[in-house]
Amino acid sequence: MENQRHFLTIGLIVISAILYFKWIEFSAENQQPLNEAVVSDTSLPAVPAVTATTQTDPGAVPTVTETNQTPAVPELKNAVDNPSLVKVETDMVVAYINPLGGVIERLELREEPVALDKPEQGYPLLKKTAAEVFVTQDGLISNQGAPSHQTQYQSYQATYVLAEQDEVSVPLSYTNEAGIEFVKTFRFKRDSYVVDISYDVQNKSNTEWQGYQYAQFSRSIPEDTGGGFGQLPSYTGAAIYTEAEKYEKIDFDELDDLQQKPVDGKTGLQVETDNGWVGMLQHYFVGAWIPNSGVKKFYSSKGVTAPIQYRVGFMDTVATSVLPGETGRLSTQVYLGSKEQARLKQLEQDGVDGLALSVDYGMLTPIANPLFIALSWLHKLVGNWGWAIILLTIVIKALFYPLSAASYRSMGKMRKLQPRLQTLKERYKDDRQKFQMEMMALYKKEKVNPAGGCLPMLIQIPVFIALYWVLLESVEMRHAPFALWWQDLSAKDPYYVLPVLMGLSMFFMQKLNPAPMDDIQKKVFMIMPFALTFLFMTFPQGLVLYWVVNNLLTMAQQWYNYKQQEND
Repeated sequence: MENQRHFLTIGLIVISAILYFKWIEFSAENQQPLNEAVVSDTSLPAVPAVTATTQTDPGAVPTVTETNQTPAVPELKNAVDNPSLVKVETDMVVAYINPLGGVIERLELREEPVALDKPEQGYPLLKKTAAEVFVTQDGLISNQGAPSHQTQYQSYQATYVLAEQDEVSVPLSYTNEAGIEFVKTFRFKRDSYVVDISYDVQNKSNTEWQGYQYAQFSRSIPEDTGGGFGQLPSYTGAAIYTEAEKYEKIDFDELDDLQQKPVDGKTGLQVETDNGWVGMLQHYFVGAWIPNSGVKKFYSSKGVTAPIQYRVGFMDTVATSVLPGETGRLSTQVYLGSKEQARLKQLEQDGVDGLALSVDYGMLTPIANPLFIALSWLHKLVGNWGWAIILLTIVIKALFYPLSAASYRSMGKMRKLQPRLQTLKERYKDDRQKFQMEMMALYKKEKVNPAGGCLPMLIQIPVFIALYWVLLESVEMRHAPFALWWQDLSAKDPYYVLPVLMGLSMFFMQKLNPAPMDDIQKKVFMIMPFALTFLFMTFPQGLVLYWVVNNLLTMAQQWYNYKQQEND
């Protein structure tokens, strides 16, 4: 009875998992394609032909009105094929900046190859093609004239390379009709995904210049957001963080709702804050605007041209003033890179709070975070993520051993009662109720708890799911090799050896336990190893490796405890 409950629990988990994954697949396949919807574009920074009303109180929040004409959107081009782009190469990224707007139209992460068989090609985090867009857009807004993300800048050279220096600067210049000069400068640093962007405003006019800075991401919904049977789809969408509300994800559906349902006459996201960040997330990677200190407004909007683009960003609510003959500066930072936790934690030490929360383990984060910390420490010890997973499994089994030992003792007692239970079953084969009464009486007499072995399994389930999220969400597992053909612990086993080993280990683990008394349960438990094998064929190699080692250790512990009971 004990092992019946044990494997019945596993069966329920498998069935629930299958139904859950199928439901996710169904929802994804039947989701209305948002790119077909078109709404009016009401966000200020998305339309550069705007004016800011003059404020008598310099500390007041500016009132912004839009003109009736929407400027033409530049023709979409592939960044790599556009010869006018400025190319920037550092040890971490290869970026392409369009002088039209000073937009980063493509950014490749050199430390994250697009595929194992293409190590020389970095993953394209930012891109601008006819099918998909994910770019940075930023600029200034002023009644005295200022460059926006559709202003034509002058560039000074076509290529910049980070050589022996610690940073490389890329200046772009623009002069308005009033003679005010603007120099927009990108600063790329060594060993960093953070890009500094500044505007130096040299006021050569006879009047005071006042302006507001804005910055945003503009991206379309990617065609592939991951997922599928056995693989939970990773989150792709917007996110914001403030000290007041903490971390919040806002998916594309929610951005649609915010745009279509005005609140107090305003559409889109409207959050006023003097701290935090706003960005776009996807599996393993994040782009985040990190405003400097001062009151800002986080906002969202939606474009009108195909492919439909969703925008999230920030805008100053207090103007920066530059007197005639003087030079002023407006600046911000943007993080464009992987969710490598060591880098995100370092940013927290530098005063950027909450960016590490973009590594989202869900509601099991309190369990997943310690697991990742332990896994990282073991990786530093052995230098291989696969062996770190094996060592972590041993540690987890050691911690759970007191509970497991109690379970094995209960199972051992059940094994000894098996012949007597079989006799009772044959004696009362025509009276099931009487059989149940006699069986419970036997359990009571021998002081056996038939549910005694379930607790360790139930406790292990959250750990299993939390580790699943660690292996799914942590970019450190991406392309992480173990041994032989297991060269990417975040991907499924190409030859399905680990899932087959997992199924075999489950089969032999059943053989160590007393057989179920019910014929239907016997058939269910017979199918269970095969069902788990097929389910785990789609799981990351690292997770299946954990489960195989866990099963082998479980069998070893069971065998040891049974031998001890036989010798008592």
